[in-house]
Amino acid sequence: MNNTSNDTENMVHKMKLKSKGNTLMNPFFLFAMAFFVVLILYSLRLSEFNTILEKRLLIFLVVTILLNFILYVVFRKRWAFQINNTVINQNGLSKGYGNISVTFLLLGLAEAIYSHGLPILGQVNYKDYGMPVIHVILVCCDSFYILFLAKNFFNKNVSQRGKIVWNMIISAIPLLFALSRGTIVIILIGIAILFITSRSDRLRTRSSLMIVFLLCMGLYLFGIAGNYRMNHDYMKDENLNQSSLILSIGKANDKFENSKIPAPFFWTYIYTTSPLSNLNMNIQSVSVDSASYTPRRGTEYAVVNFLPDFISKRIYPLYTSEFNPWLVTPEFTASSALVVPYLMLGWVGLYIFMVYELMFPIVYFWLVIKIAPSYFDIAFTLVSTMYLLMPFANFFAFSALSIQLFLPFICAFFRKSKKGLSQITLKE
Repeated sequence: MNNTSNDTENMVHKMKLKSKGNTLMNPFFLFAMAFFVVLILYSLRLSEFNTILEKRLLIFLVVTILLNFILYVVFRKRWAFQINNTVINQNGLSKGYGNISVTFLLLGLAEAIYSHGLPILGQVNYKDYGMPVIHVILVCCDSFYILFLAKNFFNKNVSQRGKIVWNMIISAIPLLFALSRGTIVIILIGIAILFITSRSDRLRTRSSLMIVFLLCMGLYLFGIAGNYRMNHDYMKDENLNQSSLILSIGKANDKFENSKIPAPFFWTYIYTTSPLSNLNMNIQSVSVDSASYTPRRGTEYAVVNFLPDFISKRIYPLYTSEFNPWLVTPEFTASSALVVPYLMLGWVGLYIFMVYELMFPIVYFWLVIKIAPSYFDIAFTLVSTMYLLMPFANFFAFSALSIQLFLPFICAFFRKSKKGLSQITLKE
């Protein structure tokens, strides 16, 4: 009787654990909040580039934000349940993962030798760094692996946290070599999302304050790193806190100059708002003729906007020059995920993109649950990161992140194959 009672209590306890889950992290919520924050910051008008938005664009963004928020409410508990279920049932770190970390490090060293230097040391431009094809694979797989390590680190049942941290440091070195702030920011965002989704319903006040502090520090260091790279590129020698180059290029107005905001934070402000400035400029400057709505253009639209760019650039190698967005200044090339859909099909292109964006997480997560449920939390993190960054670029097409969406299925396949092979060996 006692054993039966204990089993029942354990089952009830596990069901309660499964019913919990942080519902704040969600691709739809992050998409809505990201564009909402961009609109708020844009309205502060701290740069001369922030002109009045087209009325139709403003309405489109507000409607898109509302639709994403509605879907967030619909799916938040269902996906939180699935994430918590994945966290509860995940296993510890295998002994063989240290070899993977060393392999990534060796590949990073090979890239440094191939490129005759490191961008982080100013020996080579980061745009020219790395081995063709290998660099993309390294960045994708290494980034996914770091998220996998972080997933295990946040597992309360794991006792090898020191080993996990050491493997994360080793794996991060090849990415630091390239001084790719974008990749590093994407990984840090992913780790933050994994941390929050691994918690229960609510974050403690201490954890919330720590996240805010780390976010502010991260944004400040983002500005410092930007000053370092820009000072090197423009051969300017000044204190990294001054930020005179970015203030000039970003046309910071008197409102920002007279504020008490530390100058390095202008990097974050201008990087956040300039994509919307570029999008607004393209809508004001370009009128797409309805004659462009042909089957061929529709196919090109789908390939360019919804497949990784390493594929689309091979199928349509000229699309980057044919649909090259207008820019408020050449230094800020980001134009949000919406600019190319608009340039290809006008407002119809924006509506199609909105529908795809709303449907993608629903279909993709359904497939992950069916095929690779053990990797649902990482898949959820990847899509959430993509949606959080959509105000800056189309991350459906960004290979370094979008290719990782296939990795949960690949890992699940090898995991099942390995398990099946082990069972055959035991039978023999």
